[in-house]
Amino acid sequence: MLDMLSSSINITMAIVWIIVIAVSIIIEEQTAQLVSIWFGVAAIGGIICVLAGVDIIIQIVVFAALSLILIFLSRPLAKKMMQNTEIKTNADRLIGMKGRLTKAITEDEKGEIKIDYQRWTAVSVNNKPINENELVVVKEIQGNKLVVDLIEEIKIK
Repeated sequence: MLDMLSSSINITMAIVWIIVIAVSIIIEEQTAQLVSIWFGVAAIGGIICVLAGVDIIIQIVVFAALSLILIFLSRPLAKKMMQNTEIKTNADRLIGMKGRLTKAITEDEKGEIKIDYQRWTAVSVNNKPINENELVVVKEIQGNKLVVDLIEEIKIK
């Protein structure tokens, strides 16, 4: 009779740990913030304890300990990785490309450059004027403007 009761508790606890895993996965899938995945992994420890025939109190202690260890070890790393607010676009490939200004850049007005068959608003590094038809290189992107710098052509005599 005691064996049957113990077996019933083990089956119930295995179901509880499976539910914890499923709920953790569902919450993680909905939030994508790495807030519950640690509990799902820790619940696997609970299932291992059930299979080993360990007492329910020990299962809960193992689950809590694994949860805390996983949170303390990996949460700071995951949080650091998630803080990247830079949104990469295909425009990033323009950095380093060369082009000619189709409209001069003055201290008061933005210029224009045509690169890769598209026209872009251009500003210069340090807001220095650059004449139309000058050869420039894209240094960075600020919003929807390309920041360009003049390429000094070397004249060989």
